[in-house]
Amino acid sequence: MSIVCIGQCTYDMTFPIETPLVENQKYRVLEPFACIGGPATNAAYLCALWNVRTTLVSRCGTDFYGKEICDTLEKVGVDISHLIIDPTIETPRSAIIANACNGYRTIFNCPGKLQELCFTFPTKPRVLLLDGHELKASIEALNQFPDAVSVMDAGTYHEETKEIAQRVNYLVCSQNYAEQYSQTKITLDDEGSWKQAFDTLCQLNSGIVVITLGENGLLYKEHNVIYHIPSFSVSAIDTTGAGDIFHGAFAYCLYNGYSLRDTLIICSAASAIAVQILGGQTSIPQKQDVQYFLESHDIYLKLK
Repeated sequence: MSIVCIGQCTYDMTFPIETPLVENQKYRVLEPFACIGGPATNAAYLCALWNVRTTLVSRCGTDFYGKEICDTLEKVGVDISHLIIDPTIETPRSAIIANACNGYRTIFNCPGKLQELCFTFPTKPRVLLLDGHELKASIEALNQFPDAVSVMDAGTYHEETKEIAQRVNYLVCSQNYAEQYSQTKITLDDEGSWKQAFDTLCQLNSGIVVITLGENGLLYKEHNVIYHIPSFSVSAIDTTGAGDIFHGAFAYCLYNGYSLRDTLIICSAASAIAVQILGGQTSIPQKQDVQYFLESHDIYLKLK
């Protein structure tokens, strides 16, 4: 029994800046940074780092970037036997502008030329984490493993991923996704906007819906009640991968049977640690660091 993460792997090149970007200007970046990335990939890395048997189902090339991805994943213990590695595939890459003043990032993703591939899966996964980038593989996994607990990392709404969103047990979406789909502007001081967004999203997905709000925390609905959990107060320098880390921790908690509220607190803590460190995969915290962070905030949840 394991966690299976299905979606994109990339090689991220991050350029931290300390001023807003202006067109037609030059910027000197003294400390560029590179590491592997991608929603499903970062989530898989976290789950393996936290000692859960984890498989990544994705694609990459045999170029430098693909080799870096494979080497990094193997070192942490991610099973890459179901990762398609092919010389005809151009490994996806992302250029990331990280604003060091507030931690916000802008991502330019180059997915490469996509081609239809035949993916394989490990037997009897307990948890499926789907980021929407490998649509056919995600649907096939949902069909093959109806007893697995499934969660979608929903960052930006795309009509073609609607079938995944409808079928997963947990739809964990960003504020952007929620607002795009519900056509509702979500604000913390307007609980009516919460209800309107959840009413629409719960028509899309009849399971559990969570909306992450970045520095404003998150909203979730359980037993027909909408709850708000505020974020931990930290000084962010780079939010790259924070959502991926949140979803990876979410899959870990599902695997270990935590309650929904405890799951969301653990995920929030992991993300809060990560945004204080440059990079996506490189900011993924050790499990004991999350444990210490929680205890330092007088939250006594035992990480299994």
